[in-house]
Amino acid sequence: MKIIINGKTITLFSGATAGDAVRKHLSSCGRGASPGKVSGIRDRFGHVIAPDGELSEGDELIYEAKSGPKKKKKTRAAGAGRLLLFSFPFLCLLLSAASACFGRSQAPAETRIVFFHSNDIHGQIDNFGKIAAILDGERRSGAEVFYLCAGDNFTGNPVVDQADPPGEPILEIMNRLGPAALCLGNHEFDYGQDILERFLDRIQCPVITANMKAPAGRFSKVQPSVVLKTRTGVKIAVFGLLQVEAESGLPSTHPDKLEGLRFENPFETAAAMKRLRRGNDVLIGLTHLGYDQDRLLARAIPEVDAIIGGHSHTRVDPAALVDGVLIAQAGSDNRYLGRVDLTVRGGRVVEKSGRLIDLRGRRETDPEIEAMIARFNSDPALDRVLAETPFAIEGKDALGCLITDSWRAVYGLDAAFQNNGGIRRGRLGPNITVKDVYTVDPFENRVVEFVLTAAEIRSLVRNSFERGGRIDLQVSGLNYLVKADARGRVKDVILTSPDGGSFDEGRSFKVGVSSYIASAYAFEHRDAGRALGTTTAALIAFLERHPDLSVYRDIRRAESARVKIP
Repeated sequence: MKIIINGKTITLFSGATAGDAVRKHLSSCGRGASPGKVSGIRDRFGHVIAPDGELSEGDELIYEAKSGPKKKKKTRAAGAGRLLLFSFPFLCLLLSAASACFGRSQAPAETRIVFFHSNDIHGQIDNFGKIAAILDGERRSGAEVFYLCAGDNFTGNPVVDQADPPGEPILEIMNRLGPAALCLGNHEFDYGQDILERFLDRIQCPVITANMKAPAGRFSKVQPSVVLKTRTGVKIAVFGLLQVEAESGLPSTHPDKLEGLRFENPFETAAAMKRLRRGNDVLIGLTHLGYDQDRLLARAIPEVDAIIGGHSHTRVDPAALVDGVLIAQAGSDNRYLGRVDLTVRGGRVVEKSGRLIDLRGRRETDPEIEAMIARFNSDPALDRVLAETPFAIEGKDALGCLITDSWRAVYGLDAAFQNNGGIRRGRLGPNITVKDVYTVDPFENRVVEFVLTAAEIRSLVRNSFERGGRIDLQVSGLNYLVKADARGRVKDVILTSPDGGSFDEGRSFKVGVSSYIASAYAFEHRDAGRALGTTTAALIAFLERHPDLSVYRDIRRAESARVKIP
């Protein structure tokens, strides 16, 4: 996919994050950035983007090295804790003449509605007690309160991902909180369709995603939209949209997890959702598209009153206003709870505002939820120490070498490759636990063995590099150097043995890759491949052998060099 950073267009691989974009940008400028240490990323509207925020086609970023928000802006933000209201009397006057055409419900004189919202929770459950207390407190005030979730509840916390069944802690807590609606995110599919369907069958709220099409009898719980109703009779239509990559036509997850499902362009689907204006007082888009895409969506369908989104992990505070549409997103990892306030008068939204609540500064909590969280977090199996290292193993180069070494050692391979996107944590140690392993590699992909020639190995390296114009594959069993021009076009791939000697060009090699690479990456291979054990099982077994982990200090086996290509 193509995105823009500091005014320049770059190409990134599917599922790339804002941090990936910055690292590629710095690399193209002859500079470097350590994984996990990138900061100062904003979108073109000035909103802070987390380094792990996922990107979509056409996103625009601004990166300012060694700088964050200016002090003056911080002062304004600190003073913006009060609710900001945007009045639209002139808009209401223009629209009132058409109200009869839409057949709106007979609403009371004025209703204040509060939407609390979360997105990209990624299994982080520790702040749910605070969320429950905020929701319950607002409900006791007499306000009309709805809680919405904009996708990606899974993948990121072993307490959730390794539960039996996976995702169970999120399910139980959500059923206690009582969301009004949930939109699917791309990581909802990480556990596979059977586990997702079991989760959806048991969750006690509507699940809405309008641009996913499933075979008959599959995912019957998922509907395009839902109509909520206040106690005073105001009708609120909410539709859901899921992110789709332009290149593949699929959400950013393992392609094998999406077999049999079809995904439509979210913008084309949204155009059809405008019909929900008829007979309803409020129209909300609950999306997992990313902030830039939400802004484009607002311009495409200004009939929507508000878009509550996710996917890009953007902290939008206060909520933005685009062509009269309020756009909100609450960062990621349950650090913030979003709040959107709407005032409906005479069947129209006349005031709207949004802000974020920093949960880290809240003390009031719900005892019942806290007890649930403590029960889920109490898992001695995850706290078991597998190995000790004299220093922290940091960065995707070092972690990637450790991970691929484990596959090669445990599964008897000649070489192994892991993509950077599959390494989800930037640091291990000094005491490495089972929980740490499942945090750095939450996907539990299989290792797939291929018998490859040297030429086929080069095709894998070449195609992986050209996906994003930078090193993407970490490796064990060999070293490689990619020679490419400034546009990311590869001229040559030089393979060497682990000791730096010449590579044996005349033999075939047993090469292991993650099942994600096997499914999503294009490379030459005459061998059909065979599945071995999981990536995480190999890393756990390897660490239990107490290898010398000191070798992973300042290690790098994959490099690139810029050359001129005629």
